[in-house]
Amino acid sequence: NVYLRVYNNQPDYEISDQEGFCIALLKFIAELVQKWNSLSLDENMMHQCGTAIETSVTENGDISGSTNEGKEEDSLEKHNRGVTDGDSEVIMNLRSGLTSLQNLLTSNPGLAAVFASKERLTPLFECLALPVPPESNIPQICLSVLSLLTKHAPCLEAMVAERTSLILLFQILHCNRSCRDGALTVLYSLASTPELAWAAAKHGGVVYILELMLPLEEEIPMQQRAAAASLLGKLVGQPMHGPRVAITLARFLPDGLVSAIRDGPGEAVVSCLEQTTETPELVWTPAMAASLSAQLSTMATDLYQEQMKGRVVDWDVPEQASGQHVMKDEPQVGGIYVRLFLKDPKFPLRNPKRFLEGLLDQYVSSVAATHYEANAVDPELPLLLSAALVSLLRVHPALADHVGYLGYVPKLVSAMAYEGRRDTMASGQTTSRLQAEPSNQENSADSTVQTPQERVRLSCLRVLHQLASSTTCAEAMAATSAGTPQVVPLLMKAIGWQGGSILALETLKRVVGAGNRARDALVAQGLKVGLVEVLLGILDWRAGGRQGLCNQMKWNESEASIGRVLAVEVLHAFATEGAHCAKVREILNSSDVWSAYKDQKHDLFLPSNAQSSAAGVAGLIESSSSRLTYALTAPPPQPALVRLPSTAPALPSAPANPSGRHSYQHS
Repeated sequence: NVYLRVYNNQPDYEISDQEGFCIALLKFIAELVQKWNSLSLDENMMHQCGTAIETSVTENGDISGSTNEGKEEDSLEKHNRGVTDGDSEVIMNLRSGLTSLQNLLTSNPGLAAVFASKERLTPLFECLALPVPPESNIPQICLSVLSLLTKHAPCLEAMVAERTSLILLFQILHCNRSCRDGALTVLYSLASTPELAWAAAKHGGVVYILELMLPLEEEIPMQQRAAAASLLGKLVGQPMHGPRVAITLARFLPDGLVSAIRDGPGEAVVSCLEQTTETPELVWTPAMAASLSAQLSTMATDLYQEQMKGRVVDWDVPEQASGQHVMKDEPQVGGIYVRLFLKDPKFPLRNPKRFLEGLLDQYVSSVAATHYEANAVDPELPLLLSAALVSLLRVHPALADHVGYLGYVPKLVSAMAYEGRRDTMASGQTTSRLQAEPSNQENSADSTVQTPQERVRLSCLRVLHQLASSTTCAEAMAATSAGTPQVVPLLMKAIGWQGGSILALETLKRVVGAGNRARDALVAQGLKVGLVEVLLGILDWRAGGRQGLCNQMKWNESEASIGRVLAVEVLHAFATEGAHCAKVREILNSSDVWSAYKDQKHDLFLPSNAQSSAAGVAGLIESSSSRLTYALTAPPPQPALVRLPSTAPALPSAPANPSGRHSYQHS
């Protein structure tokens, strides 16, 4: 026998049979809970009976209203006084029992093993649901006891075994302000279990936590909001059902905030919720926060009322919360707003690889969609996605290897080849239209308006041009199978495309680089289609002079100079030691044009950082020509852009000493 009041005043006193005392305490608490429930049931029955008598007397009209009211007040006073006396005794004993249990577990944590079953924990969770006066502090003491028990693994497993107990802990966040700290502590201890993660996602726990993080009117301490955010972060990280929690969160919050919750800490998440943010990963405003707070408040109230009916509600989250409607029409890939990314490509992304994979998937899909649903698909979407792809690969060059591993290179080559074939048909239609409207031919001749097919195929070329810097992707371009287009003939054809010649030439230079183990296959493709002869034809000053070349290739002065430089470098790359170098050298040595160009230094005609820039020559000159956009809707700014002079010196039209070496000095 232990006097609880004395023991609570001397909690350090050593009990002789602590385990027996613990079991007796648990039995004592269970009896008090049962007694309280009986008192509450009697009170409800008496209240219902009194209401029925009042209704009957009023209908019969035998007693006056004033007399009836007086008798009712006397009866209620007696009833309330009697129940209050009984309640006070039960509450006092229950509080003493829970306090003794708390002291006992604090002094001897090993006694938690007594509660390693669902039946032993039931009285404690029933205490949480008792409608006791707030000043009794019974729920707070009970939560402290549960917090002590969570340190014992078998007790933790027993707690999560009963789903209604977990839902009760979530409900406390909504309905009991004074117990939130204790409930958050217990929930955080249980957050690593799949059962709690499932309850959060499937039974509305996420709503109760978010309501705490985004209060509508109530002033919630920063510490509680941060603890709620930390709890969500731990639930999202739960291996089994954490992804389901993340999906549920994504219905309410932008991906950037979900990532912030996952990364933590809670204080940083709360700070993000209170700020106005516009980055590629997150767009968040006070108006969005207020809208979401109102929705969460209503949703939590409705859910709580349904759960109070005594059944487990399988809660289903709405498709999209109202807080995200501001950016619903903005293209978003992998949690990144594409247009905002193009404004700041160097923004430090949390997961650039995920963004890359999303861009590749959507880009290939959008290009394919234009083949069959030209009127239903935004023609600017492939261009926007390709611009983002190129910008991402420039800032993160190592990601290009990942593209090769994912197998997207053959898909991009096929898409470019298909768009090239479509453009042939589109060009025929354009020619027919111009013939039907001769009055517009002169104006059209001067214009360089590209067809949608031309812009899409150039976007494919731009992506391949950027990927060609990766040895892995360059080798993937050489791997062909039956029915798939070969990349070198396609690039040779692209040399004649409006706005694509420089891109195609530099892509050829990159793919046949010395580091490519499959370069022999690419050289063989070039020999088969006569690429060497085509490049020599571009260099031949006797084929009509510089002006004729510019008209044929649609080059301006600086582009013509750079194009010839790249053609020379491609031929040098083809002649590098390899399986087919003898045949290439034979063709070159028999050419007078090559004799004139092979020993010249052509660096003067390239931007000073063309060799080291991730964008290459094509990227460095893209802003120097307002006529050609290279299919980019929003080209990113180049921090170290070197513009070509408006009148760049050209290569000599006919060398005075074909076998000699011209010496150009950099100024």
